[in-house]
Amino acid sequence: MEKFNVSRIGLGLFYLIAGVVNLVHTIHNTHYLWSVCLENVHFSFYKEFLEQIVIPNEILIILLVIVFEFIVGILILSKEFFVKIGLSLAILWVLIIAPFLPWVDVFGHLVLGMFQALLLIGNYETTVLEIIQSKISKEHFY
Repeated sequence: MEKFNVSRIGLGLFYLIAGVVNLVHTIHNTHYLWSVCLENVHFSFYKEFLEQIVIPNEILIILLVIVFEFIVGILILSKEFFVKIGLSLAILWVLIIAPFLPWVDVFGHLVLGMFQALLLIGNYETTVLEIIQSKISKEHFY
């Protein structure tokens, strides 16, 4: 088994679960989400961006976030170059949303970003489904 697969699987599932949570819960509370972001935004550019672009299109934006999270999760659970793309997008995502978060959460997201960057050094020659299939087939032979 490849060295970083457990962490990669956990991270991929994290993004898929985040997409589900946003689909089930956040999509019905988008106004609350954006109001919290407005309270915590650290730079005027981000505040203007929220007020002028995001809030008027809050449902569309959260749908795009959900699609993005599902795509990143699937890419991270894939193999080779696709994993690297997914991890790079995940790092970019953490950096983009950090200015919208309370300072305590900013630190956590930066740690998450460093963890994701660390996973970039891994070598991912199999998909998660291939790993599961190999585990199942090994158990049937023993």
